[in-house]
Amino acid sequence: MLLGFGLVGLLYARTSVPNPEALPANQIATVYYSDGKTSLARIGSQNRSDVPLTQVPVHVRDAVLAAENRSFYTDPGISPKGIARAAWNNVRGGELQGGSTITQQYVKNAFTSGDRTFSRKFKELFVTVKLDRQYSKDQILEWYLNTIYFGRGAYGIQAAAGVYFGKSVDKLTTSEGAVLASSIRSPALYDPETHPEAAQDRWRFVLNGMVTMGKLTDPDVARAKYPKVRPKSSAANLDASSKTWAGHVVDRVKDELGNAGFDEARLNAEGLRVVTTLNSQAQRAAVSAVDETFADQKQNPPLRQALVAVEPRTGKVLAYYGGANGTGTDYAWQAWRQPGSSFKPIVLATALQRTLSAETPDEEKISVYKTYDGSSPRTFPGLAKPVRNSDGAQCNPCTVLEATKRSINTVFYQMALDVGPANVAATAHALGVPEKRQNGTPTLQQGGGTAGGIGIGQYEVRPIDQATAFGTIAAGGELHPTHFVDKVLDRDGNVVYEHEDSAKRAIDPKVANDVTYAMKPVAEYSHDALDGGRESAAKTGTQQYPAEINENQDAWMVGFTPQVSAAVWVGKDKPAPLRTNSGKRVYGSGLPGITWQRFMDRFLAGRDELKLTDTIQVNPQLRPQPTRTEPSRTPERPSQPPAANVTIS
Repeated sequence: MLLGFGLVGLLYARTSVPNPEALPANQIATVYYSDGKTSLARIGSQNRSDVPLTQVPVHVRDAVLAAENRSFYTDPGISPKGIARAAWNNVRGGELQGGSTITQQYVKNAFTSGDRTFSRKFKELFVTVKLDRQYSKDQILEWYLNTIYFGRGAYGIQAAAGVYFGKSVDKLTTSEGAVLASSIRSPALYDPETHPEAAQDRWRFVLNGMVTMGKLTDPDVARAKYPKVRPKSSAANLDASSKTWAGHVVDRVKDELGNAGFDEARLNAEGLRVVTTLNSQAQRAAVSAVDETFADQKQNPPLRQALVAVEPRTGKVLAYYGGANGTGTDYAWQAWRQPGSSFKPIVLATALQRTLSAETPDEEKISVYKTYDGSSPRTFPGLAKPVRNSDGAQCNPCTVLEATKRSINTVFYQMALDVGPANVAATAHALGVPEKRQNGTPTLQQGGGTAGGIGIGQYEVRPIDQATAFGTIAAGGELHPTHFVDKVLDRDGNVVYEHEDSAKRAIDPKVANDVTYAMKPVAEYSHDALDGGRESAAKTGTQQYPAEINENQDAWMVGFTPQVSAAVWVGKDKPAPLRTNSGKRVYGSGLPGITWQRFMDRFLAGRDELKLTDTIQVNPQLRPQPTRTEPSRTPERPSQPPAANVTIS
């Protein structure tokens, strides 16, 4: 042990402090498709203008200290005990230790690149202590403010003031300074445009920290308003062929790496190579499918689209389209919308999973052959208005198979009540729908509870959530977390980050099998069947516009083959009636279905035609009674598709 401390002392004595004025130039990072060769985008052009500390208002400095290091002017940069603890942990084989003072952050970013190797970490600690002893706190803070990364390509407080507020740093208000300070911890995850709720929560944390430091009062914070932030002027230095949709992919890459603890400043400075999961053929298919389907749909306000495709057994995002404007709203990630009937397979999965439980009474167990009352309208407990089927469809008695194909609302509302709405939400979470939004509020509930409306898509989800949930079903009920980044390599080709799959069992394989079986007829019934008779399992969904009984506001098509799960959403920036240019209502089997079909056909062309299940595994002995239903009609697309979801009229 004494020998270990002696070695620490020797290393400390031999460590020199680099000249802060001679920092290495940043190098642009390149984002690649999954082949690791085809460039998708570039990140990291440096926008930096140094300013003296005297030009930075005191209230802006205080905001930074409140966010990152409130004891900056009194601490020694790092405690010597921290060095000893790191040495002792290494001797014991434990994790590397370190702090997060402003001095340490500056040293890590300026001199050591933040690598988590033992030797590099100790160099960081020693340089930190020596820097703190050789230079004044004001000088260190000035260097820090001029070099720290604030996001959007801005290095330093002066560049950040221009990027976020269009002004010089000396003109920043307290609230504006707090916004910039909020972004330091994770510029991608606290960007006001892509993560507004998280950004405002962090901003409030900074202001409250200034109260703790005695720099503001509680009334000051109460009066403060979140300032208007300029929109992103560009998402990244993107390749000439990818200056639109690719910006959203770059944002998702930064988010994912940020959540994994990968320092974004490194991504923007070290010439790294980011290999994504995106398949170039799939991405071309996605973009062309959207472009062709909506080429003649010129409206004001315009129709918006999102398409997400994932590989079921890996969770890799194969294609991603969040909108044509890569610097605006990412509709695949930020559009929380009611999924309508496209949520019904999750209700069925819940009921089948419950059937497998030994605790479920025999009379409450189901199979896809079970019959329900699918008449319309029907009243249910606690509802002031009845639930209706699309176009007044009648189906009584109605098997689960028929109800799935024809999207009978009254059947799935009853099914959700039978199994418990909260249990449906739990199944959705297990399948990959997040339990919380970016701002921390719970999903799939309202007012602290979940109602029967979850059975017909009452609660909002995102396109990426639907692609993930259906992908879990396609993978036999095993969730492979959806991700965009495969690995990150440094300039020398060394892997500095790599995704690790953490698969979890979401539903029983028998349940996944039977849900898939129930969805097999939907695409053909909706005129969205794939080329060559390739098998698929799918579900359309259309959500009624609240103010009009005969208008729709969100339309979906979600489906999979064994190779790919894809979700398509169509809507508007704000809920509004959806009509085509010819005046027809937009349904799930219409514009979304056409887009889904085109994408799937183009991506799967030339790939093996893998079969889906053709057997029932949950209570196959339960056979339906002879049914007396109206004749099944083939819908004309897009005016009268069967999958429209009129929730509660």
